[in-house]
Amino acid sequence: MAAFRFAFLLQLAQDEREEASRAMQTAQAAWLLAKSKLEQVDGFRAEYRARLANSAQAGMSVIQWRDFQLFLAKLDGAAVQQGDEVARLGFEYERRKADWLACEKKVKAFDALRVRHEQSELKKENQREQKMLDEFNSRIRPNSSEH
Repeated sequence: MAAFRFAFLLQLAQDEREEASRAMQTAQAAWLLAKSKLEQVDGFRAEYRARLANSAQAGMSVIQWRDFQLFLAKLDGAAVQQGDEVARLGFEYERRKADWLACEKKVKAFDALRVRHEQSELKKENQREQKMLDEFNSRIRPNSSEH
């Protein structure tokens, strides 16, 4: 059986796919972690706003009110920054996913060529065997008629 001439390229494509898969998984993990942090910041913001409302109803000084407002502004800024980070990491994950899909497509193409090659080689082998069998049978017939 003849060797598959694109075996090296198939192996390279498979290696690239594995590398792309690892990069995609890393990007996905970073994106999910950033989303989790954003949810934490949003939860803390909601909790702090509820505290502000309760404290305002119970009565608070102007200084306490200002401190609450300043801290909420910092939380809002942190939420915006984290939201931007989530968006950036989401785009990075999508880019890595597209890279992986391109690698997967390349592997499938080379694999299809490999399968075609194997089928062709098997067909050639079957034809050789059939030819040998036919030659063997044609040699037996003249001898068997002499008996």
